[in-house]
Parts: sequence; C-alpha cells; structure tokens
Amino acid sequence: MMKNVFSPVVIVFCLLTLVACGSNKVEGKGPEDIPVEWVNAEVQRDGSKMLNLLDEKTNALDSDQKAENNTVIENYKLTEWKASEDRYFYEVIYENPQKSGATTEQMEVVKTEKGWKRTSYSDLRNFDTLTQDLEPNVLKEMHD
Repeated sequence: MMKNVFSPVVIVFCLLTLVACGSNKVEGKGPEDIPVEWVNAEVQRDGSKMLNLLDEKTNALDSDQKAENNTVIENYKLTEWKASEDRYFYEVIYENPQKSGATTEQMEVVKTEKGWKRTSYSDLRNFDTLTQDLEPNVLKEMHD
C-alpha cells in the first residue's frame, strides 16, 4: 500500500524539480534579455531603466531620468559566455543611431534576488580575461 502512494509523490516531486530547474527566467526575463534592454535604455537615455538593470547602483545615472525617445535597437549581434547558472558574460554590438558605426557593450550579468542584473555601469576592462576559458555562443547575428 505504501509503495503505491510513494511512487506518485516521487514522480510529482521530480517533475516539480525539473520545471523549477529547467528555466533560467527570473520574473519572465532571462539573462540574455539584459544586454538588449541595456542598449535600448542607453540610446533612449533612460537613466531610471538603466539603474533598474544594475546590481550595483551608481551616481552616474539619475533615477528620475525617463526615456527621451522610443528608439529600439533591432540590428545587433549578441554573444553569450556562460560562466555558471547564475553568471553570464555578454557582448552586444549594435548600430548606434546617435553615432556613426557600431557600438560595442561588454557586460557581466548575474542572477540576484531581484532578477537578472548587469554587475556594473561601465564595460568590463578585463572582459577578454574573464571569458577566455568560456565557450562563446552567438545568440543573434547582425544583419546587413
């Protein structure tokens, strides 16, 4: 009798564990969403959005500064380096409408209690060193 009750409980527990571990989304966002949201907030000059995407707050951004425009970057290349389940590195290269040519952003994204966040306001100076032993994965190619 106990065997019959035990089996469904184990199956349900295993399924719940798989569902919980199978998704890397936090509040509907995955780590790969942060670089794209960042560059959009950057070209929109949306300081409040950029602050919301940061793990470590900075005085360089104004929490009261809302978007000055509604520009959305659609042509970009996004490359991911997975360091662990809770830590990723990204490089996004995009056509910046405010400058001639492409702009490159390199960042670290970590899972926090408040969701996925960029670790610092500025690009990582040691990005190449941090990613040298990791396998790059191109998530989106830039189109001509």
